[in-house]
Amino acid sequence: MIGKVKVNQSFGAMCQYVLQEKTPDKGAEVLAAHGVRTDSAAHMATDFDAVRAMRPGLGKAVLHVALAFPAEEKEKVTNEVMGRIAQDYLRGLKIDPENTQWAVVRHYDKDKTHPHMHLVVNRVDLDGQTVSDQFIRSRSVDVCKRIEQEYGLIVADQVGRKQALEIGPTPAQAKATTPKEEQSAEWSRARQDIGRALSYTAGQARSFDELREALRPRGIEVELTRRKDGSPAGVVFEQDGHRVKGSQVGRAYSAGNLETGFAQVRELGHDPAQAWQQVGQDYALAKLAAEYGQAKGQQASKEPGKQQSRGFEMGD
Repeated sequence: MIGKVKVNQSFGAMCQYVLQEKTPDKGAEVLAAHGVRTDSAAHMATDFDAVRAMRPGLGKAVLHVALAFPAEEKEKVTNEVMGRIAQDYLRGLKIDPENTQWAVVRHYDKDKTHPHMHLVVNRVDLDGQTVSDQFIRSRSVDVCKRIEQEYGLIVADQVGRKQALEIGPTPAQAKATTPKEEQSAEWSRARQDIGRALSYTAGQARSFDELREALRPRGIEVELTRRKDGSPAGVVFEQDGHRVKGSQVGRAYSAGNLETGFAQVRELGHDPAQAWQQVGQDYALAKLAAEYGQAKGQQASKEPGKQQSRGFEMGD
């Protein structure tokens, strides 16, 4: 399970997106909600904004999480299970689902084989307190791991280096006959793994610190050097003892280009209504599905523990 976290400004734009009112052919189904109406995007946004008004100084009050599962989990991840996972995810982030407005909507895009849902949460709870977004991306990774274990789901971290081993050796690894060649081939494998991880983390990070938080759970460390004026001089990624320069992964991952990308993400964060931002997010989810599809093996299935049935409060 992968959780892609965004903190945005506009409930109006977000509710229109998750309910797919402008593109009903794509298919959207409200699975559960608390404290908001679900009959229309306008009503849902109005309810969110009414509580948000208690904290008028909070610019980004919209917490949006896209939770995606591999296609192999399609039968296991039913609507009822998704609803439970959404509330467990909130509790994992220390958000009380009984004292916070939220809605979870499943999308049925025809061009995507993997099940996924969108969770919209008000960062102002029903007591008028602000829900913290500090380190929320790294916290989300930890919560997703716990949910995977609890529900017996495929472990997302295995999509990285372990999945690559399941797929088989790279051509360089297959041809290696000497220790030097094997070492070179292993470095190439690490470079590929790092590139795969950067492909869906660098685009949403706002700084090197955020990128470091996103990569560390995947076993990748970030080493940054700066010039005297504070600008980034170079970046090195390390996995399993293999050091790879950002420019060796790809031109887009050099220190300077990453810094430029971070600035763009920070700037775009002030206008979440941009339609292409949502398209970009969907592209990332499609990319995730493709990565899952490459794996030839699956994690040994585990029977999920007995889940306590929880009632859902639907909007009026």
